[in-house]
Amino acid sequence: MLSASHEGRLLSQAEIGSLAGVARTTVNYWRRAFGFPEAQRAGDMELFQQDAILSWLDERVIPGRLRRLSEPAGATYGDRARRALRTVVDVPGAMPESPSNKRTPGPEGVERRPQDVQLVRELMGEQAERVRGAGSVVDYMSLLLCLLFLRGAGVTHWARVKERAGTVDGSDGSRLLLRHIGEVVDELLKRLGMIPGMQEQLLRLEPRSYADLTRVVRQVGLLGPGTFRLVLEEYERRAGLRSGEFFTPQSVTRIMASIALDERAPGTLGAVFDPYARGGELLAAAVEHSGSSFPKAVYGYSHAHGTARLASMNLALLGAHSVVRLSHRTPWSERRESVASRFSLVMTNPPFNMSDSTREPRAEGDWPYGAPPVGNDNLAYTQYVVGCLEDGGSAAVVMPNKAGDSANSAERAIRKNLVERGVVRCVLELPDRLFSSTSVPVSVWFLGSPARARENVVFLDAREVGTAHKGRRVLRDEDVEAVVGAYRAARSSATGERQPGCGEVGEGRVSAAVVPREAIRAMDYSLRPTVHLGTGRHRPLATDRAVSRAWEAVEQLRRTVGKADADVAAAGLGLGFRAASVRERDAILSDLCDIAAGPSFTRLRAEPPSPDGDVPMVYPSHLRSGRIEHAGDRFVSFALADRLRGFEVETGDILCIRSGAMGPPALVRPEEAGWLISTNLLRLRVKEGAEVDPAYLAAYLGCPDAVDWVRDRATATGVPTISKASLGSQPVALPPYGEQQRIAGALAALEAQSAAHLRFAAAVEEARATVADLLTVLDHAR
Repeated sequence: MLSASHEGRLLSQAEIGSLAGVARTTVNYWRRAFGFPEAQRAGDMELFQQDAILSWLDERVIPGRLRRLSEPAGATYGDRARRALRTVVDVPGAMPESPSNKRTPGPEGVERRPQDVQLVRELMGEQAERVRGAGSVVDYMSLLLCLLFLRGAGVTHWARVKERAGTVDGSDGSRLLLRHIGEVVDELLKRLGMIPGMQEQLLRLEPRSYADLTRVVRQVGLLGPGTFRLVLEEYERRAGLRSGEFFTPQSVTRIMASIALDERAPGTLGAVFDPYARGGELLAAAVEHSGSSFPKAVYGYSHAHGTARLASMNLALLGAHSVVRLSHRTPWSERRESVASRFSLVMTNPPFNMSDSTREPRAEGDWPYGAPPVGNDNLAYTQYVVGCLEDGGSAAVVMPNKAGDSANSAERAIRKNLVERGVVRCVLELPDRLFSSTSVPVSVWFLGSPARARENVVFLDAREVGTAHKGRRVLRDEDVEAVVGAYRAARSSATGERQPGCGEVGEGRVSAAVVPREAIRAMDYSLRPTVHLGTGRHRPLATDRAVSRAWEAVEQLRRTVGKADADVAAAGLGLGFRAASVRERDAILSDLCDIAAGPSFTRLRAEPPSPDGDVPMVYPSHLRSGRIEHAGDRFVSFALADRLRGFEVETGDILCIRSGAMGPPALVRPEEAGWLISTNLLRLRVKEGAEVDPAYLAAYLGCPDAVDWVRDRATATGVPTISKASLGSQPVALPPYGEQQRIAGALAALEAQSAAHLRFAAAVEEARATVADLLTVLDHAR
């Protein structure tokens, strides 16, 4: 068990008196003495760090008249307190440290079960609205995280919650249950050394009924391991965290931990540290990727109460002996002895200073690699991290790209010293838009102790990896593996010279090079991978293999073009084509389709769509060339989507612009089913029994004459608008149903042919550029 002797625990004034065996008045007197540890406030409660209290008590000898029979002369109150702590074998509310709580870390952590993802979506849907009441979404998500924490904290805690949830609803059952959950979690947080505050947050919730609250408890009980992190990611998206608090994406934490730990022998990982811990995600990644080198201790400074609590809970569930402390100062201003002296691994994502500082270097402080400029802490964090490492230690620091080649003389001097003393091991440039609250492109600097200096630096360019999703760039498992694989391939080079790029990834490529110190010196100590991999003498040269890959892509697309051409020919659309269709009948649109308008502005005003929602919402600007081209910029929450269920689209629906610049409608494809229409759209859904093919109807309504018909009837106001009634009166020419399908198929074949030819042309251009690169380099070599 993690007992009360856990060094990061917080103590109340009453608990200090109990451990030291003195009255409360004595503790009051001690508090006025010189050097007594400073209190931390949690509402009306004052709490003290246990290790700081014990250190202070070690200096106070117990007077002879107050010594107990078992205490020798010279015994201190610190000795008495430690003996009291050792007698506690099983502290109620302590976190278990058993194998059941400490899962075996792996390279990819716990796999998410599809049923867990679905269940979290359900918990974030209508159920969230029914339980939170006047409370915020963040308060509700804190409830989910507290329940997951208690379920992992031990059988006793979870059993008591379930027992209370199963009692008969009293007049205030919901409030009593929320109070119990908050009290237990806060007590556990105190024992983990964290300022409590969950009870206050949970009591802001106002469930509609006791049954709604107990239903959430039952659903959380069905979630599998690893779900805490899944809910934590939802918390970040919905909490609107500021730039200093938003979390590091899990894919980035995996890359940082994998590369930083790559050369460490099993069983040799000591203490791990993050001087700007945010939500503890980097510390958690270190634990998960440590394998048999499970860290001896985990430390962190966090700068916000809410995220610090979540970090402590997350690390406790991973079985880590952790101390996460609140700090509102820069880490180099903290007393180093308050955590530990040296660390095996340091990983951090500090706040960025993006300004191009032209100020003079700061005068105060100990900066072995050069004083950073006033007002910019980028390279201050870098130096601090290196200074925290033990001999053989390694570090990973997220840095803005600007830090790698800023023109400031003080920062250039620091980069020079870092390179010349051999502490820079690798610099990785990542894609932009990876983070939820900023689009700033970043790099990761991998550093080592100067005791084991390196002559060469690995540079990695991974700017093209990943896929766009909801306005952000997302790195998949294969992207993470390619980045780490490119690093390992470069490090394995026995020559120590620059190697060609490696690691083919989807549509992008990870380029890698090992660059010697003299080459970095020649580039004025720039630590930007693009400088060493993109242009000039350190550019990765095209190779015969690169040319072969380019032509393989051309040949594959040539076959695709051939099939598309054949499909068009089979549809009878070649030379000599004559339309064979006949008009069977005319109809009006309202006889063929149910027409529905999008939701009113007032229904979206309380929660406007944003890039951070869950369900895509389609706007007029997304309708292009008969398709929905969603830009990943407009989403709504699951809860709002449930309330707007009547505005969902199905496969085969046709979306028309209701207000704005009138253009061709779009046909809904299977992958877009379940999306929502916005206010300025009209949804056409073919009626049951109407003999009309949706694809034919969409093509007909997209013809220039049909679009002009709508434009002519749009109201003559500042913003053209077509009503449901006016659109419903639009005439439609209908050939026989089989002929409709033939026409729709022929048009689809033409569209596929056009797309195939465009991709083929792009592949040929790419191959040409690759061949030109190789030939010009060979000619230059001669």
